[in-house]
Amino acid sequence: MTNGRKLGKVLVPLDVAESGEKILPAVEEIVRLGVQEIRLLHVANMRDTLAAPEILDHDREVLDAWRERLVACGAASVTVEVVSGIPSIEIVERSERDDYALIVLGSHGRNLLSRVLLGSTTEDVLRNANDPVLLVRLRIIEAGDEATCRLAADRLFGRILYATDFSAYAERCIPCLSWMAGAHPDEVIVAHIQDLRHLAYASEEQMEEFNRRDEGRLAALKRQFEAEGFANVSTVLRTGNAIDEVLSLAKERGATLIVLGAKGRHGVAEQIFGGVTEAVVHRSKSHVLVVR
Repeated sequence: MTNGRKLGKVLVPLDVAESGEKILPAVEEIVRLGVQEIRLLHVANMRDTLAAPEILDHDREVLDAWRERLVACGAASVTVEVVSGIPSIEIVERSERDDYALIVLGSHGRNLLSRVLLGSTTEDVLRNANDPVLLVRLRIIEAGDEATCRLAADRLFGRILYATDFSAYAERCIPCLSWMAGAHPDEVIVAHIQDLRHLAYASEEQMEEFNRRDEGRLAALKRQFEAEGFANVSTVLRTGNAIDEVLSLAKERGATLIVLGAKGRHGVAEQIFGGVTEAVVHRSKSHVLVVR
C-alpha cells in the first residue's frame, strides 16, 4: 500500500500504560505506508525510577514487544529507547537534535489524565518541537467505574481535510500530504476559509475578486494532488470564522485527519503554534497533523 515514497525517521513517544498501546494501530498504518525508520521512545518518570530502577527494565520489555509488532507489520527498522526524565523535555530535545519527518503523539496522557483534552506532554511538544506533530486522537470510554480509551477514528488516512490559508506554513504541509497518496484515502478535501476577521471592510467587488483568486488557488492544488495520485480530491471555499468552519467541515465530511500549518498568514499576531491551529487541535474529534 505504498506509492513508492518513504517518510524519513518517525519518532513515536509512548506511555507503557494503556494509552500507549492504543495508538499502535495508527503507527502500524504509518508503517504500511512506508517509513525509513521508527523510533519508539518511553520516558519514565524520574521519581518512579529513583525509587524503583527496575521499572526501566519492565518498560523496555514492553517497548520491545511493541517493536516486534511493528516489525511484523513490515517496518524496515525499529529502534527502542527507554530513559528516565521529563517526557516533554526529552521529546523536544530529540526534535532539536535529530531530523524527524514526523512525531506521533497520543492525545491522552499517563493514566488517562487528559480528560482535559490534551495531556501536558502533548501540549508542550506541540508548542516547542521543530518537527511535524501527528496528534492521534484517543477517545475515553467509560465502563462503570473503569475508564479506557480507543482511537477516535480507526482509519488514520480514511478521509483527509487539508485546511490552507495559502501561507508558507500551509505549503509546508504538501510534502506530508503527498506521502499519504499511497494510503488511497476515500477523499482529500482541500479547504480555504476566508476569515471574516480580516474581511470586515471588504466591498462586494473585492469579495468577488477574492473568490476568483481563491477558487483558482484551490483548483491548482486539486490538480497538484491529483497528479500525486489521489483519486478523489474536492475543494471547499467558505467565508466565516476559520476555527468554526474547519471544525464544522470536518464533522460534515467525516474527516479522519485534519492537516494544518503551525501558524497562519497572521503568525505574528497568533503566537505559539497559531490561533486557528491551536483551537482546532483542542476541539477537533479527528486526528490532527500540525506541520511547521
